[in-house]
Amino acid sequence: MAMNDKPIRRFQRPEWGRENNPTKVRALRGQPTQHDTGADEQWLTDAPARSASILARLGNGGGSQPQPSTGGLDLVTTGAQLRDALETYANECRVGQLDGRSVVELNETITIQQHTHDGTPWGVNGNYSKILWTGNGGEDMLVYQGVEGIYNRCLTLEKLYLYGNGYAAPPARSCLKLYAPAGDPGSLYKFKLDSIYTSDAEFGFIIEGAVFEGIGTNLHAENHRGDGMLMLHTHTEGKHQGIVSNIMLIHPNMSRNLGAGIRCTNSTNIIFGSFILNGQGGVVGPEGLRAFIASNGENTGESLLVVPTPGWGSQINGNEASTDGQTVARFYDGSLGWQDIGKPMLYLLDDAGSNVPQQFNHMSYYGDGTNQDKVEVVKP
Repeated sequence: MAMNDKPIRRFQRPEWGRENNPTKVRALRGQPTQHDTGADEQWLTDAPARSASILARLGNGGGSQPQPSTGGLDLVTTGAQLRDALETYANECRVGQLDGRSVVELNETITIQQHTHDGTPWGVNGNYSKILWTGNGGEDMLVYQGVEGIYNRCLTLEKLYLYGNGYAAPPARSCLKLYAPAGDPGSLYKFKLDSIYTSDAEFGFIIEGAVFEGIGTNLHAENHRGDGMLMLHTHTEGKHQGIVSNIMLIHPNMSRNLGAGIRCTNSTNIIFGSFILNGQGGVVGPEGLRAFIASNGENTGESLLVVPTPGWGSQINGNEASTDGQTVARFYDGSLGWQDIGKPMLYLLDDAGSNVPQQFNHMSYYGDGTNQDKVEVVKP
């Protein structure tokens, strides 16, 4: 741009107070003018549909269509609207945006599948919309499922709050599930999960089947009846296996769950994690744990890590665990009162004597002396 050129004002608010031309005012409002008969006819043609849409939103709890709000965001207030929005984003191969004012009471599972895929990012940015479960216990809240014949990549889900209702009623089975039971031909890979908060279900996150090469950042799971995050392989006899692998988790906060914070597959990398007051450990890796680095745990089962085998290679480096030697996770039973879960934390790593590689790890004790002499980095 030359020095003498004036910058272009791309967005200019109409000066309504100075506008005295009624024809121009009508045009600015999207109404026909006397000089535009074609627009006149189109406006009359569109009027019934516009009126029906407005009446539906006013009289039927918002109808099934998301309500457009400012800035191209979709305001959803019902389960039907949420389903429609998520399906639309999938069908249009884009990452849609919900209005952060959205609050949805969800009474049935929403399962999203993308049947046409162009290889570009798709999914939803919830802008911290709140989804609250009111359905039957044992059912998943939100499921993204692979489609056989489509190698699906770049699923992006971020900025959501998902409540499983377990405090008041039987909980949902999971808050968010990525599910690819058809193996590689129906895989979900190169996915991204970011800033998703879950609570009070059986599991916060389930990653199951051929779900791989994905990253999760700032994922939270607390007060779940089972694990904060659960990873599961699948196997269909004579056809295929669905292997969860190459999962990268950065700053997961998986705390106050009655199971483990994370129950993972071998091909999982965790860094900067926080694990507080879980019943069965911070991370349980039955197949091994590729990397666990610079993370923290406190009073989170007998051991911060339960990794009974090095698997295909494990590294446990630079972590901190702290304990008072007696505090355990617990839950409230209406008839029995508070019930303890698990054991006091004594170790950072339980490797079942398999010599899982570990270094630069540290255990801190701050209790009154209870079990102090038993505290060690690696369980004997």
